[in-house]
Amino acid sequence: MTLSSPLVDAFSSLPLGLCGQHDPARLVQSVSSVERRLNLLTLGAVASTNLPGPEQWAVLVDHQENWLFDPSQVAYKVSQEVTEAIVSLHIGAPQYIGRVWWQVCRGVQGRFKGSWRALLEANADDCAKLIGYFDRSSATFPVLSGPVVSVRWLDLIHRIGGVPLTGWESLAIPLASSQLKMAASFGITDQKVHPLISAALSTWSAACKTLPPDSCGLPSCPKRG
Repeated sequence: MTLSSPLVDAFSSLPLGLCGQHDPARLVQSVSSVERRLNLLTLGAVASTNLPGPEQWAVLVDHQENWLFDPSQVAYKVSQEVTEAIVSLHIGAPQYIGRVWWQVCRGVQGRFKGSWRALLEANADDCAKLIGYFDRSSATFPVLSGPVVSVRWLDLIHRIGGVPLTGWESLAIPLASSQLKMAASFGITDQKVHPLISAALSTWSAACKTLPPDSCGLPSCPKRG
């Protein structure tokens, strides 16, 4: 599995992005505090089955100073308050995510005084160790500890959060069934891919549908011959 391809290069490096779109999570890089970035990325990772789009990330960044993004405060609320806060801030997420976020914040507060950076350091900033840690801590970190969500989260922490992680290049998640044909059109035949590739495919799928025919910046786009 290689991370060097026109698809990934456009998504990660080209000034205009992939089909005119950059990684939606890049908005979080504007947040100056590392700990706050990690909080936003963590809620974003657990908030939906797929990673949030630009509008959802923008909402998170706009409300970055809200108590909802401080595990040390969230942990001492009741779960209903957390649910109501998510709704009031118009964060697109299923209703049950309020309780999930409350439980996750209680976990990181109880074990690491509310610091995601401390959790990462306790596992040597190593992806394999972190995946193992979450696998053993599924009750403490519901949803976040899932085999797909945890890997997506680690990818975001490394690429967007500003925390270099050992073993990032080896991260892999199963391709969604909706992405299999799409991936094959780019010559990707692996059933598991790096989460960066999955994110690029999701962005390409959405952007290419609305892009004017004469403005595609992706070399050898499979839809344009």
